[in-house]
Amino acid sequence: MAHTNVNIRLERQSDHDTVERVTFAAFESFEAPGMPKRDIPNEHFLVSLLRGDPEFVPELDFVAELDGEIVGNIMYSKCGVVRPDGTITDALTFGPVSVLPKYQRQGIGIQLIRHSLERALALGYKAVIITGHTTYYPRFGFVPADTFGLTTQDGSTFDAFMALELEPGYLGSAGGKWKCCAAFDVCENDKTAFMEYHRQYVLKQTEY
Repeated sequence: MAHTNVNIRLERQSDHDTVERVTFAAFESFEAPGMPKRDIPNEHFLVSLLRGDPEFVPELDFVAELDGEIVGNIMYSKCGVVRPDGTITDALTFGPVSVLPKYQRQGIGIQLIRHSLERALALGYKAVIITGHTTYYPRFGFVPADTFGLTTQDGSTFDAFMALELEPGYLGSAGGKWKCCAAFDVCENDKTAFMEYHRQYVLKQTEY
């Protein structure tokens, strides 16, 4: 059942702890197709890292409320395409996109994504590049990133690597390598920082 009374608004500082709990809950039992289930999801760590990254876009950090309860969140950060000639084409990426498990498959994620994409266009952003479910994101207009000759930093491409032109023709066909903000690299590779963050996160939950 799709909810029609969802309130989407910008995240406030007072929402930070709640959003991290929503994110952890959303991904705790999440299994990506073809990927092994992780013992501990790290998306809540990414949320905390993004807020301190200079490429974070607070104007596109939205929460979804249902009957006054925060049930979802989406965050954006700036990224770029490094062209073969060394120039950089600016773009956005989003993630995590989180919805509490009991409210998933009820249209809340769709509302968050559509609202934020419309806002991104209104703010003058021209393209969004992501990795995500190949059966979910095409409904928003995402196509394989290699449509535009794009690859990841190591020169690879795969079905889940997708792009959306908010301004038609913006990405063109010159190709290039996708470069995300530092928060994503830290999240995936600094295991010591993640485990310390998660230890503090678990301790904090005992206070609620």
